[in-house]
Amino acid sequence: MLETLIPLVVNKSVELVVGILLEKFCKWVLSDVNIKSANNFLKIQILVLYLDWVLRKTSIKALSEESQKKD
Repeated sequence: MLETLIPLVVNKSVELVVGILLEKFCKWVLSDVNIKSANNFLKIQILVLYLDWVLRKTSIKALSEESQKKD
């Protein structure tokens, strides 16, 4: 009797602890601060990718010609 009761109690305890931790983790991940931070990070990544694309698209020769024309 005791051999079957101990694993059931341990199993139920683990389920409760994991459930509580998962709930707290989800609340933390979905908090406004984390969402705003992730949103800002995504915007910066998009900007960096765009600037990288623009810089790769324009050649250095074209940039130097434009700067000479302005002078």
